[in-house]
Amino acid sequence: MKHYLDIYTTRKEMQEKGITNPSEQIKKFTKDFVEILQSFSLDKKIILINNSFFDDAGNLIITIPERS
Repeated sequence: MKHYLDIYTTRKEMQEKGITNPSEQIKKFTKDFVEILQSFSLDKKIILINNSFFDDAGNLIITIPERS
């Protein structure tokens, strides 16, 4: 989980600073995903399957938006 938190926190910071400028849909996804990950313990397992993130119990956490 820490891996994804680090990556998406960095992406969120880059978006906020204007270093990257993805679509508003991706910016919202990044912000929401970071908030969700911050609520989990760092040892929680996160699984990525077909553009969706699941917890170790198989519950959907969030899905990456389709590119428009």
